[in-house]
Amino acid sequence: MRDAMMNPPFPVCYVTLAYGADERVYDQASMLLLSLIAHAPEPRELVVVTDHPERFAWLAWDVRVHAVTGEQLSEWRGRDPFSMRQKLEVARSQVPAQGALVLLDADTLVHSDLTPMVDGLAQGALFLHKREFELGYSRRRGNMALWKEISKRTYAGWYFRPGDAMWNSGVIALPVTEAPMLDQAIQLYDAIAEAGIRHFATEQLVLGQVLGRTQRLREAMPWLMHYWGNKKAFDVEIAKRLGETRAAGLRPAQAAEILRRNPVNLPPEVRPGRLAKIKRWITGGKASVISKQLSVISNQP
Repeated sequence: MRDAMMNPPFPVCYVTLAYGADERVYDQASMLLLSLIAHAPEPRELVVVTDHPERFAWLAWDVRVHAVTGEQLSEWRGRDPFSMRQKLEVARSQVPAQGALVLLDADTLVHSDLTPMVDGLAQGALFLHKREFELGYSRRRGNMALWKEISKRTYAGWYFRPGDAMWNSGVIALPVTEAPMLDQAIQLYDAIAEAGIRHFATEQLVLGQVLGRTQRLREAMPWLMHYWGNKKAFDVEIAKRLGETRAAGLRPAQAAEILRRNPVNLPPEVRPGRLAKIKRWITGGKASVISKQLSVISNQP
């Protein structure tokens, strides 16, 4: 009793976004929500923001379904959309009255008890999914090009240092006391766009900058997986499990318990091996060059 009085429960609102015509997104979001039922401690609220609320009717007792229109989604994307600005807007729109907000991409899954992450949030920590690379020190061609472009000037008062990092934003978590950081991230995003920079992961870039400067930013990887790099295999497994769940008429809590006991045991990312890269090189843009050379050779007398 004394410990409970000293450390009162810390409420967390978990939010995901599912929209568009791709059926797989709704299955992904449903499996994510089941994993949250399995692993997120109480007190909690689960929310799905969607333009197809009927897809989540079977979860309605456990999940708040927040319907949005296509017009709202378009407004959140901003003018000349080029990245996931809508994630930042969804996060800002769903900040709860107390506790913390956790926004998760549909293609994420919780695989273990989230209590340590919640404890961290209660103590003021911030979380993104994974620290990927330092902006000024990566030797990859695309990352070097990004650094060359963004390091020339300031944006809405922000500037990028070589040691600042790009973070994967499959998970965005912060206490409600830090909600103004979402305003700052959107302001920085729009300033970068206004400067004519069009990077596919700009929402990640600005979140890493704004949250990272606090020195309280941590990785959420110990508790969650972001399977963007192995989505095809996960989609097959998720469709199979949800099909069995629906055929058996299971309630979400029952399906969540099955998932807790038998988690999806697939790697979140599968990188192509050397042979696969060579095959892709041959069958990709270089194929036309090879074909032309073969044509020249075959036409020689």
